[in-house]
Amino acid sequence: MKSFLLLLTGLLFGMRHAFDRDHVAAVTHFVSLEPDPLKSAWFGCRWAIGHAMAVLLLGSLILILRLKFDPAFERYAEMAVGISLLILGVWRLTLLAQERSHEHRHAHPTKKHTHPHSHEPGSRHIHWFAPTLVGMVHGASGAVEVLVLIPIGMMATAWLAYTYIGLFSLGCAASMSGYGYLAGRFYHRASQTGRRIYRALVILTSSSGVVLGLIWILRNLPR
Repeated sequence: MKSFLLLLTGLLFGMRHAFDRDHVAAVTHFVSLEPDPLKSAWFGCRWAIGHAMAVLLLGSLILILRLKFDPAFERYAEMAVGISLLILGVWRLTLLAQERSHEHRHAHPTKKHTHPHSHEPGSRHIHWFAPTLVGMVHGASGAVEVLVLIPIGMMATAWLAYTYIGLFSLGCAASMSGYGYLAGRFYHRASQTGRRIYRALVILTSSSGVVLGLIWILRNLPR
């Protein structure tokens, strides 16, 4: 019963951990670029895969090599999260400036004409590994050490510890995929309602991500 309750705690921790503000901000950038519910759920899942990979790696270092991380590791990992949020926010704002119809003028021997080039939401392709890489950065940050790495260090067997990590990651993936789906529906509705509403929403969320990234960096600078 004690082991069952411990594993259930890992699952619930993972479900709650997914909704940390830095995680939500990161996935929202990808969702807003291709606002389709199913694609958005897949963004959340891909982010969670990267998160799980980092947690599994760090957990294995503790379980197998019995390593203890220096407190500076957590600080630099948190700074990496802030940098990733800053880059994602600036990247999304830059793409927003291009999300409009462009006309490219071409010269021909007899006449000149224009070709429209669309940058509407969903017309761009996001690299498969981008959400996963961001998830790996977030998985290495200090919150994981509190929720996962300390508990597994106190477990009696490696099997129990790895099961805990698996359930934690499963809960995190379920929550973030669900968030992605709902956010995708929201952004999809906003993009259909009107371009101004959609653009204002992206500006708001992207700017918030930039501010959050700066705060994350400043509060973890060496003193």
